[in-house]
Amino acid sequence: MQKLIDISFAPANFILTLLALLVFLYWIIVIFTGFDFDIDGPDIDSPEAEGDLSSADVGNVNAQSGWQSFLEFFYIGELPIMFIISIVVILMWLINVNVTYIFGISHNILGFVVYLPGFILSMLATKIIAKPFVKLYAMFNHKGEPPIDFIGKVGRVTSPLAKDRMGQIEVRIGADFLLVYAKPMEDEPIGRDETVIILEKSFDEKFYLVQKFTAT
Repeated sequence: MQKLIDISFAPANFILTLLALLVFLYWIIVIFTGFDFDIDGPDIDSPEAEGDLSSADVGNVNAQSGWQSFLEFFYIGELPIMFIISIVVILMWLINVNVTYIFGISHNILGFVVYLPGFILSMLATKIIAKPFVKLYAMFNHKGEPPIDFIGKVGRVTSPLAKDRMGQIEVRIGADFLLVYAKPMEDEPIGRDETVIILEKSFDEKFYLVQKFTAT
Protein backbone atom coordinates (compact mmCIF):
# COMPACT_ATOMS: atom_id res chain seq x y z
CA MET A 1 0.00 0.00 0.00
CA GLN A 2 2.80 2.40 0.88
CA LYS A 3 4.51 1.64 -2.43
CA LEU A 4 1.27 2.48 -4.31
CA ILE A 5 1.02 5.79 -2.46
CA ASP A 6 4.66 6.60 -3.23
CA ILE A 7 4.22 5.84 -6.95
CA SER A 8 0.89 7.70 -7.11
CA PHE A 9 2.39 10.89 -5.70
CA ALA A 10 5.66 10.64 -7.62
CA PRO A 11 6.32 13.67 -9.88
CA ALA A 12 5.17 11.94 -13.09
CA ASN A 13 1.89 10.78 -11.54
CA PHE A 14 1.05 13.59 -9.15
CA ILE A 15 -1.15 15.55 -11.59
CA LEU A 16 -3.23 12.50 -12.53
CA THR A 17 -3.51 11.43 -8.89
CA LEU A 18 -4.80 14.90 -7.99
CA LEU A 19 -7.34 14.77 -10.84
CA ALA A 20 -8.45 11.29 -9.79
CA LEU A 21 -8.96 12.51 -6.20
CA LEU A 22 -11.02 15.47 -7.46
CA VAL A 23 -13.16 13.12 -9.55
CA PHE A 24 -13.63 10.87 -6.52
CA LEU A 25 -14.58 13.88 -4.37
CA TYR A 26 -17.07 15.04 -7.03
CA TRP A 27 -18.92 11.72 -7.05
CA ILE A 28 -18.89 11.53 -3.25
CA ILE A 29 -20.60 14.95 -3.16
CA VAL A 30 -23.13 13.87 -5.81
CA ILE A 31 -23.92 10.56 -4.08
CA PHE A 32 -24.26 11.84 -0.53
CA THR A 33 -25.74 15.30 -1.12
CA GLY A 34 -27.53 14.98 -4.45
CA PHE A 35 -25.82 18.20 -5.51
CA ASP A 36 -25.13 18.25 -9.23
CA PHE A 37 -22.99 20.80 -11.07
CA ASP A 38 -25.13 20.19 -14.19
CA ILE A 39 -22.13 19.70 -16.47
CA ASP A 40 -24.08 17.73 -19.08
CA GLY A 41 -22.22 18.74 -22.19
CA PRO A 42 -20.98 21.66 -24.25
CA ASP A 43 -23.28 24.14 -25.94
CA ILE A 44 -22.28 23.59 -29.56
CA ASP A 45 -22.68 26.79 -31.51
CA SER A 46 -22.71 26.10 -35.24
CA PRO A 47 -21.86 28.65 -37.95
CA GLU A 48 -24.70 30.42 -39.71
CA ALA A 49 -26.22 28.34 -42.49
CA GLU A 50 -28.15 31.05 -44.33
CA GLY A 51 -27.37 32.55 -47.70
CA ASP A 52 -24.41 31.76 -49.95
CA LEU A 53 -21.44 30.10 -48.34
CA SER A 54 -17.95 31.33 -49.08
CA SER A 55 -15.00 28.95 -48.96
CA ALA A 56 -14.14 30.24 -45.47
CA ASP A 57 -17.71 29.52 -44.30
CA VAL A 58 -17.55 26.03 -45.76
CA GLY A 59 -14.32 25.45 -43.84
CA ASN A 60 -16.02 26.56 -40.62
CA VAL A 61 -18.97 24.27 -41.26
CA ASN A 62 -16.67 21.32 -41.93
CA ALA A 63 -14.69 22.06 -38.77
CA GLN A 64 -17.90 22.28 -36.75
CA SER A 65 -19.18 19.03 -38.27
CA GLY A 66 -15.90 17.34 -37.35
CA TRP A 67 -16.16 18.63 -33.77
CA GLN A 68 -19.77 17.41 -33.50
CA SER A 69 -18.72 14.02 -34.85
CA PHE A 70 -15.99 13.85 -32.20
CA LEU A 71 -18.49 14.64 -29.43
CA GLU A 72 -20.99 12.10 -30.75
CA PHE A 73 -18.29 9.42 -31.09
CA PHE A 74 -17.59 9.63 -27.35
CA TYR A 75 -21.30 9.93 -26.41
CA ILE A 76 -20.90 13.49 -25.13
CA GLY A 77 -24.43 14.83 -25.14
CA GLU A 78 -25.89 11.36 -24.63
CA LEU A 79 -24.06 10.89 -21.32
CA PRO A 80 -23.06 13.54 -18.74
CA ILE A 81 -19.68 14.95 -19.62
CA MET A 82 -18.47 14.44 -16.03
CA PHE A 83 -19.17 10.72 -16.40
CA ILE A 84 -16.96 10.58 -19.53
CA ILE A 85 -14.24 12.72 -17.91
CA SER A 86 -14.26 10.50 -14.82
CA ILE A 87 -13.67 7.32 -16.82
CA VAL A 88 -10.87 8.93 -18.85
CA VAL A 89 -9.10 10.30 -15.75
CA ILE A 90 -9.28 7.00 -13.85
CA LEU A 91 -8.02 5.02 -16.84
CA MET A 92 -5.17 7.47 -17.46
CA TRP A 93 -4.21 7.26 -13.79
CA LEU A 94 -4.16 3.44 -13.90
CA ILE A 95 -2.08 3.41 -17.08
CA ASN A 96 0.44 5.99 -15.86
CA VAL A 97 0.90 4.48 -12.40
CA ASN A 98 1.47 0.99 -13.77
CA VAL A 99 3.70 1.97 -16.72
CA THR A 100 5.89 4.32 -14.68
CA TYR A 101 6.22 1.69 -11.93
CA ILE A 102 7.10 -1.16 -14.33
CA PHE A 103 9.72 0.89 -16.20
CA GLY A 104 10.95 2.83 -13.17
CA ILE A 105 10.28 6.25 -14.71
CA SER A 106 7.95 7.75 -12.11
CA HIS A 107 10.58 10.27 -10.98
CA ASN A 108 11.91 11.52 -14.33
CA ILE A 109 10.72 13.28 -17.47
CA LEU A 110 9.99 10.03 -19.30
CA GLY A 111 7.04 9.50 -16.98
CA PHE A 112 5.29 12.51 -18.53
CA VAL A 113 5.75 11.06 -22.03
CA VAL A 114 3.22 8.37 -21.08
CA TYR A 115 0.47 11.01 -20.82
CA LEU A 116 -0.25 11.23 -24.56
CA PRO A 117 -0.49 7.51 -25.38
CA GLY A 118 -2.27 7.03 -22.05
CA PHE A 119 -4.85 9.66 -23.02
CA ILE A 120 -5.44 8.08 -26.44
CA LEU A 121 -5.82 4.58 -24.96
CA SER A 122 -8.10 5.92 -22.24
CA MET A 123 -10.39 7.64 -24.73
CA LEU A 124 -10.68 4.50 -26.84
CA ALA A 125 -11.35 2.37 -23.76
CA THR A 126 -13.92 4.91 -22.57
CA LYS A 127 -15.78 4.51 -25.87
CA ILE A 128 -16.17 0.80 -25.10
CA ILE A 129 -16.90 1.15 -21.38
CA ALA A 130 -19.47 3.95 -21.78
CA LYS A 131 -21.52 2.33 -24.55
CA PRO A 132 -23.72 0.15 -22.28
CA PHE A 133 -24.65 3.22 -20.23
CA VAL A 134 -26.10 5.19 -23.18
CA LYS A 135 -29.46 3.41 -23.32
CA LEU A 136 -29.63 3.22 -19.53
CA TYR A 137 -29.09 6.96 -19.17
CA ALA A 138 -31.57 7.68 -21.96
CA MET A 139 -34.31 6.17 -19.78
CA PHE A 140 -33.87 9.00 -17.27
CA ASN A 141 -32.97 12.63 -17.41
CA HIS A 142 -30.06 14.08 -15.39
CA LYS A 143 -32.19 14.32 -12.22
CA GLY A 144 -33.30 10.69 -12.37
CA GLU A 145 -36.85 11.60 -13.41
CA PRO A 146 -38.83 9.96 -16.25
CA PRO A 147 -37.71 11.09 -19.73
CA ILE A 148 -39.28 14.19 -21.20
CA ASP A 149 -41.50 13.82 -24.27
CA PHE A 150 -40.33 16.63 -26.57
CA ILE A 151 -42.72 15.77 -29.42
CA GLY A 152 -45.03 18.73 -30.03
CA LYS A 153 -42.92 21.11 -27.94
CA VAL A 154 -42.01 24.54 -29.36
CA GLY A 155 -38.44 25.80 -29.11
CA ARG A 156 -35.97 28.44 -30.27
CA VAL A 157 -33.07 27.64 -32.58
CA THR A 158 -29.76 28.35 -30.84
CA SER A 159 -27.52 27.06 -33.65
CA PRO A 160 -28.69 26.87 -37.29
CA LEU A 161 -30.25 23.69 -38.62
CA ALA A 162 -29.65 22.13 -42.03
CA LYS A 163 -30.62 18.84 -43.62
CA ASP A 164 -27.01 17.60 -43.64
CA ARG A 165 -25.95 19.15 -40.33
CA MET A 166 -27.37 19.02 -36.81
CA GLY A 167 -27.96 22.15 -34.83
CA GLN A 168 -29.51 22.78 -31.43
CA ILE A 169 -32.80 24.15 -30.20
CA GLU A 170 -33.71 25.45 -26.75
CA VAL A 171 -36.94 24.13 -25.26
CA ARG A 172 -38.55 25.43 -22.10
CA ILE A 173 -39.76 22.69 -19.75
CA GLY A 174 -41.27 24.24 -16.64
CA ALA A 175 -38.65 26.59 -15.23
CA ASP A 176 -35.78 24.91 -17.10
CA PHE A 177 -34.40 25.58 -20.58
CA LEU A 178 -33.09 22.38 -22.19
CA LEU A 179 -30.97 22.02 -25.32
CA VAL A 180 -31.65 19.20 -27.78
CA TYR A 181 -30.10 18.29 -31.14
CA ALA A 182 -32.30 18.83 -34.19
CA LYS A 183 -32.51 18.89 -37.99
CA PRO A 184 -35.20 20.43 -40.22
CA MET A 185 -37.93 18.16 -41.55
CA GLU A 186 -37.76 19.95 -44.91
CA ASP A 187 -34.71 20.68 -47.07
CA GLU A 188 -34.73 24.41 -46.27
CA PRO A 189 -32.23 25.46 -43.54
CA ILE A 190 -33.57 27.11 -40.40
CA GLY A 191 -31.62 30.03 -38.96
CA ARG A 192 -30.73 31.05 -35.43
CA ASP A 193 -33.56 32.46 -33.23
CA GLU A 194 -36.29 30.97 -35.46
CA THR A 195 -39.18 29.33 -33.62
CA VAL A 196 -39.72 25.66 -34.44
CA ILE A 197 -41.97 22.81 -33.38
CA ILE A 198 -40.62 19.31 -32.72
CA LEU A 199 -42.38 16.74 -34.88
CA GLU A 200 -40.60 13.43 -34.32
CA LYS A 201 -37.40 11.66 -33.33
CA SER A 202 -34.82 10.59 -35.88
CA PHE A 203 -34.60 6.89 -36.74
CA ASP A 204 -31.45 6.46 -34.63
CA GLU A 205 -32.99 8.62 -31.84
CA LYS A 206 -29.97 10.94 -31.77
CA PHE A 207 -31.86 14.12 -32.73
CA TYR A 208 -35.32 15.53 -33.42
CA LEU A 209 -36.94 16.59 -36.69
CA VAL A 210 -38.50 20.04 -36.58
CA GLN A 211 -40.17 22.64 -38.78
CA LYS A 212 -40.73 26.38 -38.53
CA PHE A 213 -43.60 27.38 -36.28
CA THR A 214 -45.68 30.53 -36.29
CA ALA A 215 -48.05 31.15 -33.40
CA THR A 216 -51.57 32.02 -34.47
